[in-house]
Order: sequence, then C-alpha cells, then structure tokens
Amino acid sequence: MFPPFLVKSFVAGIIASFACGLGALLLLIRGVDPEKHTGIAYAAAGGLMFAASVYNLILPGLSLASTEITLDQAIPVITGILLGALFLSQVNRYLSPERMENSSWKRFGNKAQILIFVAMFIHSIPEGVAVGVGYSSETVYSNNLGDYIALAIALHNIPEGLAVAVPLRATGSSINRCYWMAFLTSLPQPIAAIPAAYISWLFKPLMPLLMGFAAGAMIFLIILELIPESLNVTSPLKAAWSFTIGFCGMILIQLVL
Repeated sequence: MFPPFLVKSFVAGIIASFACGLGALLLLIRGVDPEKHTGIAYAAAGGLMFAASVYNLILPGLSLASTEITLDQAIPVITGILLGALFLSQVNRYLSPERMENSSWKRFGNKAQILIFVAMFIHSIPEGVAVGVGYSSETVYSNNLGDYIALAIALHNIPEGLAVAVPLRATGSSINRCYWMAFLTSLPQPIAAIPAAYISWLFKPLMPLLMGFAAGAMIFLIILELIPESLNVTSPLKAAWSFTIGFCGMILIQLVL
C-alpha cells in the first residue's frame, strides 16, 4: 500500500498536466488565429515564457530560504540558469539541419517547436518536485502545503500550455495536437513528484538549482529561436509589442487565476 502523500503527489501532478493542456483550448476562442499572424504568435509566446521564467522560477528560486536575497542564495540559481542555457545550446547543436531533414525528429515538427517542447518539459520538473516536497511536509507539519502548491501550479499551467500551443498552432497544427503537446510538456510533474515526496530531504536543497536550470533553458530558447522566428516574418515593432503584451498577459492571467 502506497503512503497517502505519495498518491496525493501523483494525482496532483496528473491534474496539473491536464491543466496545461487546457491552455491550448484557449485557441478555440473565436477570433484567435495564430496561423494568420505567425510572427506575432512567436513573439507573444516568447513573452509568456519569459514571464514564466522570471515570475515562476527565478524569483521563487532566489527567495526559497528567506525573503532577503543573499549571494549564497543567488549562486545556485545563477548556476542553474547557465547550465540550462548550456543544455539547450547542446540540444540545438544536435538538431542540425541535416539531422532534422534525414531523421525521425522531423515528424515532431520544426526545430523551434522541438526546442519549445524540450524547454517546457524541463520547466515542469522542478514544479513536480515542489508538489512532492509540499505533500511530504504535510506528514510533519499538517499544513496543507501540498494542496496549495498543487493548486497554484495547476492554475499557472493553463497560460503555460497556451505558450506551448501558440507556436504550434501558428504553423498549422490541429487543436488536438496542441492540446496533447501541452499536456506532455507537464508530464514530468507527476513523475518527479513521487521521488521528491519520498525523499524530500534530498530534493528540497536542489530546488534553486533546478528552477534556475529550467529558467535558463527557456530564456535561451526565447532568444535563440522565438524572437528570430518572429522577426523573420513581422516587423521589430510588432514583435516587441507582442512580446511585451505576452509578458504582461502571463502575469495578469496568473494573478487572476
């Protein structure tokens, strides 16, 4: 028989994954058609993802230990950011034009879409760890921390799912494909939640590094692929406005939710 906190951690992670898929369904709203404005869609997705990097990963990572940010707290986050950027750089290097043309990778989409999936997939790992650690702490403190963390992550997964879906939809993917791709990017949450809940004493100190790693991968992706893709098909002015609106939109959506 599994301990209740492990079952709760897994169920909460699965629910959060479905919530991420719900973000893709926002594209069903009448008048929302990224296919007609590909450049704007890429820039807006970049803004959404950048806000998620700062608001959900870097700032919480810096303030996990206390409200006062010290150099000792910043170093793991900065190290994680650099490692995340290095990782995505190597993935980008691996996905060369020749490999994309001649391998099975091509069926998953273009390089930008694959890198978005990889970055958001990584981003889900520390979130799953947070859920597991939260439920594990309930066995000691009885403070419902796991429920609060799981609810917060599930809610903010909705706009993150939108960030995954927008570039896919802009290149002609169906809503069904957008939904499941968004869902899959959050699948690490239930998977990571179980070991984190079981051995939270090991995972808790790693959270700043993991959050920095995810943020670094996402920020690197935005600059490497999303902004150049946007500027290829739209004006810098439109791209800048779309990015800014996407950034503000992610923050407002999460505050409202």
